[in-house]
Amino acid sequence: MEATAHETITPEKALSMLQDQLQMFLTTIKEQTGIPGISLGLNIGSQKITANVGTISIDSDITMTDNTHFQLGCISKLMTALVAAELITAGKLDPDDPIGKYLDELRGTERGKDIQIWHLLSHTSGYSEVDISDPGVSYYYSWPKFVEYLNTATQLFKPGTVFNYIHSESVILGEIVKRITGNDIFDLYNEIIIKPLKLTTGSIKSNQRGDISYAIDHKFNSETMKVEPLKSIPMGDFWSASLNSLTMSTQDILTLASTICGISKPPSGISEKALQFVQKQVIKVPRTYGSSMSEQVAVAFGAGCAFYRGWIYGLNGSARSQTTGLRFDPHNKIAMVISLNMWKPFLRDSIINYIFGRLRGQSIETSHQEPFEMSLSELAGTYIGSKGLQVIVTCEDDQIIISKQVKKSQPVRFVMKKDEKGILRVQSDMQHFSIGFFHEPESGIDGLMLGPNAFRKQ
Repeated sequence: MEATAHETITPEKALSMLQDQLQMFLTTIKEQTGIPGISLGLNIGSQKITANVGTISIDSDITMTDNTHFQLGCISKLMTALVAAELITAGKLDPDDPIGKYLDELRGTERGKDIQIWHLLSHTSGYSEVDISDPGVSYYYSWPKFVEYLNTATQLFKPGTVFNYIHSESVILGEIVKRITGNDIFDLYNEIIIKPLKLTTGSIKSNQRGDISYAIDHKFNSETMKVEPLKSIPMGDFWSASLNSLTMSTQDILTLASTICGISKPPSGISEKALQFVQKQVIKVPRTYGSSMSEQVAVAFGAGCAFYRGWIYGLNGSARSQTTGLRFDPHNKIAMVISLNMWKPFLRDSIINYIFGRLRGQSIETSHQEPFEMSLSELAGTYIGSKGLQVIVTCEDDQIIISKQVKKSQPVRFVMKKDEKGILRVQSDMQHFSIGFFHEPESGIDGLMLGPNAFRKQ
């Protein structure tokens, strides 16, 4: 829709035109990619735009709407961080305290003394994560088992020095919050976030689904060359503060994003200091290089929110096979949430960056364009990460070959080469990954980034 030369574009008309353009854009994305359904919520100052295309499932005629629920995934971590921020603001929790101060079973232990609240919030605790791919860990784990594991886990990096996105840090934070308040994390979500913001939550647990319309998970079957639905399987209760079973509509997640961003005035019960606290940036994320299909990795991480290229804050929430991106720009008062009922992180990020670029009149450079200065031959070796994971790097001629090994499964191979400008380029069987190399700031230990996860060279 275009205006004639003599037509005056009112703010209302401009907003309507933008909504039509975004609806057409998402329709094109759906047609070109086969994603069953996409839901968008966008706040530009006080103005709100929504757009929905497709259906909740490839096997359903139920259309995607503003009220369709998606799994929160890692957005649960942001809510846990916000609860902790309220306790910090109230003087009931000190971010500089060691975790052993609040957890008797870790008091006096190496982990209890060295890991601080800051480290949990910023994903810099440095220990090797549990094997979350193990069903016994994903669905049947317990706090006593985790404490036993934590006390013997490999310390990959000194706490506070290297960003490594692992899930159990939020579990520890949730347990500390529970010990301080005496309340379950879900009760605290309700008291501090959900009720004040008038959000509606659901659950993927079969006995708690109610009559809410839920987006179904989907995956692409390379054998049949078709998109197929998947059953949503909730994580065990151990993971409630990190990867819980809660669901929300894109529009309610947008309300949360707009409140943190400062577009919406926080209601009673949510302090502005806490909202500012979760945006505080703590650690720079090592530089990574990827392909055009790679998931965008943050350039820094704070006390709850990531910081992305283009001066955009936010966090992603992915479930078994769906994904949501929450982003906001406090300076320009823009907040956005995009949800897909299929796990396509590079597509999620591409939509976000395209819309932000259009709104701000300047495209966002999403990948590192700086030359890679380390010698490729120095990178060869074995790198260890979360339990059961290792990466082997070999150097051949003018390229490096990276093999990710998960237990006894077939390794995934990546090939990296420098282009004519000295920039690393990645070719991979799993194109959503980006790869980088770094030195730990204090010790100089060599490390490798595979997406948002850090590995230490043996």
